[in-house]
Parts: sequence; structure tokens; C-alpha cells
Amino acid sequence: MAAVLKSWRTTTVRRVAVAVSAAAVAAVPLTAAVTSASAAPQALWQCEQVYNKTVNSAGWTVPALSLWEESSTNCNLKYGDLPYRDPSNPFGNPASAIKALQTNLNYCYGAKLTVDGRYGSATRTAVTTVQKRHGITADGVYGPATRSAMNWRLWNPRLGVSSDLCYSPL
Repeated sequence: MAAVLKSWRTTTVRRVAVAVSAAAVAAVPLTAAVTSASAAPQALWQCEQVYNKTVNSAGWTVPALSLWEESSTNCNLKYGDLPYRDPSNPFGNPASAIKALQTNLNYCYGAKLTVDGRYGSATRTAVTTVQKRHGITADGVYGPATRSAMNWRLWNPRLGVSSDLCYSPL
């Protein structure tokens, strides 16, 4: 009886090992496919709001264009955002983000844009000019690289004042 039980355990262990090995081998192509798909660049969501991001201990903030109800600034604005990229799905307040960008382009870069919350050709041209000035890809799309390169006018809510100069705190 002990020999039969030992043989049964050995056979069961081998079957489980074979099944686990087969499952692991079957998962390898799937893992490779998932890895290669996630390595591709992902499209960014439209910036849908502005929040004041604190940039130093003195309380100075910078207008951070971000995703709706988040602090993530991993978003973009581009030509044709009037203000919603998809008018059938009006979500958030992208006009406020576009206006903050236009206001900043006017103050820090002398763009002379109409602050209307619409990402038209003049806004695209102003963003392209800023991108060229900072030596980054000049595609006219405001995204993470442009955000980080740009100079911004700071605001201190405790003091109720804006900075006279523009800085690159992001």
C-alpha cells in the first residue's frame, strides 16, 4: 500500500510540474506581447484643469495644467482643442488650462495671444516658438517636455502677489 501511495504521489507531482511548466511556456509569448505593447509610446489625455502646484517652501506656486481632479501633469494640449478635444464628451475644464497657458505665453514670452481658451493656430505658433527657443521638439503641442522647459510666472497665495519674472520650476 505504501508503494502504491508513493507511486501515486510521484505521478501526481510530475503531472502538476508538467502542467505548471506548460502554463509557464504558454505565458511567455503573452508576456512578450504585453511587454512590447507597453513599450510603445502612449497617447496622452487632454489637460482638463489648472491647479497651483507649490514649488518652494516660501509658498510660491506655478499653474500646473493637469488631468481632471488629479495632480498628474502628464497630459497635453494641441491644435484643435476648442476647448474640448472630443465635443461629444465634454469633460473637465480644458478651457481653463488653455487660458492659463495663453496667459503664461503672453507674460513670459510676449506672445500677444487672445486669451480665449481655444488652442488655435496662434497658440500653436506661440508654443512652437517656445519649443524652438528651449531646443526641444517643435511640434506646437503642449505636453510634458514643453511644460518642463517653459518658464512660468509664479503666484504666492499667502502674499497675494505674482512674480515679476518668469522661472522654470517644473
